[in-house]
Amino acid sequence: MSDDRVVTGTKIAFRLMLLIAGVYFLYLIRDVVLLVLFAILTAAALAPAITKLRKWRLSRTASVVIVYAVVFFGGVALLAIFLPLFFAEVKKFLEDWPRYSLHLDAFLTSLQNYLGTFGIDFQKEQFFQGIEESITGGVPGIFSTTVGLFQGFIYLIGFFFLALYLSLEEKGIEKFFLLLTPDDYHTQALSVASRMQGKVSQWLFGQALLMLIAFGVYFIGLTLLGVPYALAIAFFGGLMEILPYIGPVLAAIPAIVAGLLVSPVLGASAVIFYVIAHQIEAHIVAPQVMKHSAGLNPVALIVAILIGLELGGPLGIILAVPVTMMLSVFVDDLLEKRNA
Repeated sequence: MSDDRVVTGTKIAFRLMLLIAGVYFLYLIRDVVLLVLFAILTAAALAPAITKLRKWRLSRTASVVIVYAVVFFGGVALLAIFLPLFFAEVKKFLEDWPRYSLHLDAFLTSLQNYLGTFGIDFQKEQFFQGIEESITGGVPGIFSTTVGLFQGFIYLIGFFFLALYLSLEEKGIEKFFLLLTPDDYHTQALSVASRMQGKVSQWLFGQALLMLIAFGVYFIGLTLLGVPYALAIAFFGGLMEILPYIGPVLAAIPAIVAGLLVSPVLGASAVIFYVIAHQIEAHIVAPQVMKHSAGLNPVALIVAILIGLELGGPLGIILAVPVTMMLSVFVDDLLEKRNA
């Protein structure tokens, strides 16, 4: 009896060691894991369009080529239109910074004097220096690469061909999941993969539409208010829409700061505008656009975003929500089997 317990304990310890080693190995190759996940999500997002083209009696290869060509050239066209305008506004902001710094200096002086009456030590010089260093030194850092150009090019090629292969192959995503599961669990893996693909593709389409709507609303509203650099701020706000709960708050910060640098009234107007816009989006627009996407626990989403930021940086943030949705399908499947 004791020998059986020893053997059982040894097996459990060995499996635990294998699990820890596997998790650590995945952490070491997290860049590759993120790339594979991004390729899977891309293939899942484009799957509905490919399916519709197949209904027009086009071959799968032709359907995939058309969809990928439209996405590629459409993306290039959008970048060619918006990026020069975006960088022009960023450049103009840097040129206007000396004038804005005078406004900021006056505001910080008033704030320092006000807080001093309560015995709070606020050093405007240190705060002002930190802001100035962030603007002059941080902006170029945003566009600097974190990996070598050659490595980045290899990652890009790998992502493209992996996503393309998953799209070209009939049920490519399902077959990929089959490679990762034992034979006894293939039926379950196919069911989970199919539901994951449907849920993620619906979420990605709805999220892209929300980002476009947010960009349009922010751009029109900021332009009417007279907030400078409306295009760049609206573009940033549209990108932040991919982050639930946190995104709208981050989107409002540049607009409020830009408004305050012009005048307190404009800054307050920007605050009111973003509060109204967020309420309309949260209670009217988003429920209609995302009505087919299953909701996730807000705490789980925020934790997933923080983990994604820690493990994968900006790409990890983008993947956090859809990966959490994929895991939720798997967890729901396990719970259903346990309750059955």
